[in-house]
Amino acid sequence: MMSRLTSLWLDYGRSFAPKRFSARTRDGWNIALYRYPTGKHSHRTPVLLCHGMGANHHNMDGPGKLSMARYLARRGYDAWAMELRGAGNSTRPNWWNGKRYDWTFEDYVHHDARAALRCVLRETGAERVHWVGHSMGGMIAYALLMTPIQTKLASVVTLGSPTMSPVGHPLLDIGIPFAGLLRYLPPRLPSGTFTRLASPFASVILRFGQGTLSELGFHEGNVDRRLLQTLMLTTVEDIPASLLREFARWYETKTMSDRYAVFDFTEHLERIVNPLFIIAGNKDELTPARDLRYIYEQVSSSDKAFRVIGREHGFRSDYSHADLVLGLNAAADVYPLVYKWLEGHRAERALQPSEGPHLRVIPKSTTDRGAQPM
Repeated sequence: MMSRLTSLWLDYGRSFAPKRFSARTRDGWNIALYRYPTGKHSHRTPVLLCHGMGANHHNMDGPGKLSMARYLARRGYDAWAMELRGAGNSTRPNWWNGKRYDWTFEDYVHHDARAALRCVLRETGAERVHWVGHSMGGMIAYALLMTPIQTKLASVVTLGSPTMSPVGHPLLDIGIPFAGLLRYLPPRLPSGTFTRLASPFASVILRFGQGTLSELGFHEGNVDRRLLQTLMLTTVEDIPASLLREFARWYETKTMSDRYAVFDFTEHLERIVNPLFIIAGNKDELTPARDLRYIYEQVSSSDKAFRVIGREHGFRSDYSHADLVLGLNAAADVYPLVYKWLEGHRAERALQPSEGPHLRVIPKSTTDRGAQPM
């Protein structure tokens, strides 16, 4: 109910509201998708936007101009924002449906993402879909690109999306010796509930907690009280402890392995051949630019780009993690880069399973400043 009310609130006064769809997964969950209408003369190229961990579709459809979904829809794209299980209007575990807060990253990859893709392909009649993912939403795309599903993805844009092998952060390093204590957590971490309850204190958090905000994803100057309070009310979701334990295991072992520790996604980045654009924030200490460059260097895509966003690279602001999509200047700094990348790839012919990508080349030796999708 809260998600439905906040969606109506955010849509109030906007020129259009998205139409909601539901996609059924093979393991019995309903995945919510939001389709944003375009004009009569739009090309309607489908693009699927996926949020990060502990968020919902407002990660990609924030308040006012801070909506990548609406930005792309206004420019002719058939934009769809999805919500993974447990988020927003997707199925949430409760006592009467028998679902539990016990899923892992693989459930997102093998069930939620595929159900969403199937729905978008069916409704649009397209052969392939572009994918834009923030944080974990981009990590899901990396995993999909290592499977036969890659033929259904025309191109991928990731924002602040790591694999785990080179990732490191001093604060996280301190917690690793205590990772075993995660087994004692309750199945559901009420991060969304806590954030909504704390929303009246947004001004206090801004005044005294800027350092913490920067660590979590908003570099100084990229969020004001009104924006922070809105995001606290609408965007944050509860997290299953099972997912947190899995990410802790990945961080400790520097491997992004499946639940059986048999297949490591990080070891198979060379399988990725689709067009790929990786965006990093220059002040993002959660997923540093050097770690995302590692992915850029490892993938086999002949058409790939890597861009660091920050003042030193000619942008209006410096960027941490969450502000890559929801910062005050993201619509001016980041969204145009995503749009130009999509524009350069929307007219290409479908990829056949036996073929590699017939796409333009950006050399591996290109510098941060020059490795652009323009």
